[in-house]
Amino acid sequence: HGGTYRGPGDTVPPGAGGAGGGAGPSTPGPAGPGAPGPSTPGAPSPAGPSTGGVPTGAQAGGQLTTEMLQTGADLTLWTYWWEFNKDPYLQLKAAINKNMTTGAEDFFNERGKTKIKETLRPSEELIKQTVVPALLATLQSEENNDIVTGCMMALAKIGDTKSETGESEFQKAITPFLRNKVQEISETAAIALGILANDSTVQTLIDLLEDSPTGRDLVNKKEVDYRTRAYAAYGLALTGKKTPNLEVKQKIVDALFRTLDTEKTSSKDLKVSCVIALGLVPIDSATAYEPAEGGKESKDSKIPRIYRRGQIQALIEYMQDKKNHEIARAHVPTALARLCEGLEPERFEALKREIAPLLLQATTKEAKEKPEVVQSAIYALGLFGDNDADKLDKDIRKTLIDAADSRIDEQAKYFSRVALAFAGSRVGTGDEPGAGIEDVRKHFLEQIGKNTKGNIRSWNSVGAGLFGRKLSESGQHLEGIGDALRGVMADVKDPKEIGSSAIALGILGESDSKKALQDKLGTKDEEALGYICVALGMLGANEAKPQITDLVEKSKYKPALLKQTAIALGLLGDKNVVEK
Repeated sequence: HGGTYRGPGDTVPPGAGGAGGGAGPSTPGPAGPGAPGPSTPGAPSPAGPSTGGVPTGAQAGGQLTTEMLQTGADLTLWTYWWEFNKDPYLQLKAAINKNMTTGAEDFFNERGKTKIKETLRPSEELIKQTVVPALLATLQSEENNDIVTGCMMALAKIGDTKSETGESEFQKAITPFLRNKVQEISETAAIALGILANDSTVQTLIDLLEDSPTGRDLVNKKEVDYRTRAYAAYGLALTGKKTPNLEVKQKIVDALFRTLDTEKTSSKDLKVSCVIALGLVPIDSATAYEPAEGGKESKDSKIPRIYRRGQIQALIEYMQDKKNHEIARAHVPTALARLCEGLEPERFEALKREIAPLLLQATTKEAKEKPEVVQSAIYALGLFGDNDADKLDKDIRKTLIDAADSRIDEQAKYFSRVALAFAGSRVGTGDEPGAGIEDVRKHFLEQIGKNTKGNIRSWNSVGAGLFGRKLSESGQHLEGIGDALRGVMADVKDPKEIGSSAIALGILGESDSKKALQDKLGTKDEEALGYICVALGMLGANEAKPQITDLVEKSKYKPALLKQTAIALGLLGDKNVVEK
């Protein structure tokens, strides 16, 4: 689908290269919002919207999950979180576009001498007159699955303008592929229509989602395959997120809830896709809820689900009903967090006071929750919590701090490192904003200094880097975090820990880390070496460009390392990276 899907059904260890195309929607475990972008080793871009996420990892007591046994991969590694959530920290497209010029030249016009830049980016004219016709022509003549799906995805991402009759040329070109006998092509057509995000495709996607007679006719089958239905849900989410039309948003949300209510198939994928999709289509805050009779909203009011308040209420009920499958329930906490994004502070705090205690309760032994739900609740607490002195926020931070040494589910423990970074760095609106920063800082320094082995040290490094980065973005600087991470980088021998400390330093963004990273460029492990190069790129270490260029030239038959070094050169603005 223009990039291999990175879920448990198509999982490879980071650095092991991509798997074959066409893996299904599958059900990656919960994690925070992310925006996956250009592929890196073992984790190509997903076909659907960004769900964020890390595949379900080790269960309590260190037991292996079914997925781990099937793939042979340790899905609890920090690298899975990073590959799903790296884009806000890499900012690769911004770095490339920033450097897409050949320099300023003097240009004389009637007003005098002006500096202009000759851009290397393709112009709109080139895209419309050369690229689009080539993609459309190839789409009609090509039989190779990967090229057909790649063309559809490319056209959808370019987007088109409607004709005078209101028709979309790309929509007309993509829709017939829903009937293709190859399942990969059919389902890609569904997600491509969603990426195109025309309101006119909504009913088509709803018919596919609901397996209606019209939907079956669209795919020319007796039933719409569950994979195509899941991709239709993601397509609806993408359209709903972009459209300014309130009625279209409400129509999409209503259809997603109907499917969540009525679907009886044994596949978890469809329900998971509906939960994720609902979290991506918040109804505008101006119509967040309708007051109950009397003008006031009571706790027991049943608000229509086509309003944001109703969406949240219905998803909470779905999560609390243990008759629903734990994998689908596990995606609810982060969906709730997304639905609360963008609300005015007062309304966000009101919803937080309702949702966060439920998440805290889910992490307790008394709740007897499934590990997947606990993992998600831990992560989502980081998306609701902040660093002020309010009791609820203190409880959230304490739960996340205590998780480091508790007998909680292993993956939940790892997620707590990232969640604590989010909660500890978010400025609260309650009493004493920033009151919790020092406790979180001391905790991360203590954890980094421990002589622990394996995953937890890597997760602590990444969490500490995130904590420092997010505080610096709000104008605050923490002493000690950078020095501690540079100390880890200098001392550790395990390649996985070298990679995690490198990325942590890249996230933190301190220029003092450049030399510590360059000193590790002699590392023999390809995965660790790739992450060192990416971190140098994140820090803008142009002095390392000759060494990274040398690695590119030696990586012709090392695709995993080649990808990372190429990204590093892109971050450093190397205009010759394409030719290399």
